[in-house]
Amino acid sequence: MSFVQTPKTFSGRRTGMSARTGRAGFTLIEAALVTTIISFGVLAMLQLLAVGTVSNNDGAEMSTAINLAKSIRELMVGMPIADPQTPTHWGAEAGENLASYDDIDDFDGKTYSPPIDARRTSIAPLSDWSQTITVRTVDPNLLTTTVPNGTTASVRVTVDVSHNGKKITSYSWVAFDAVP
Repeated sequence: MSFVQTPKTFSGRRTGMSARTGRAGFTLIEAALVTTIISFGVLAMLQLLAVGTVSNNDGAEMSTAINLAKSIRELMVGMPIADPQTPTHWGAEAGENLASYDDIDDFDGKTYSPPIDARRTSIAPLSDWSQTITVRTVDPNLLTTTVPNGTTASVRVTVDVSHNGKKITSYSWVAFDAVP
């Protein structure tokens, strides 16, 4: 007959046996801790989604605004700065309207809401958007310097695009008349 002696610990228990003999699973503290950690992770993911959605909406709004400003630029390509018949007159000539504007200075100070496209057609689905156009004569040798309107053959056109009354973008370019 053979006897095997099992080593004992200082407390008198046999090694390899737990204090919770016969109980399996998690304690309430462990379950609460896991729930808290997972909750923080889920909350962080939801905040990330919210920020991403707002950023995506801002990007879409900016793209629309830039496209509306570029529509005005496309509309003005090839137009003279001032009317050849009345070069000293600034702004729309008597009797002119959007359909008959024939030079860039005719658009000075105009606001379009709903905005217009390059074919001068109103874009009705964007009724909460607006385009405000400013045309200023600039010194051709120093384009940042504004001079009295109609005194040179160069202008800076600025289109401010707003959505629900909030300015989204300001888009500018310089146009020159051909000098003979």
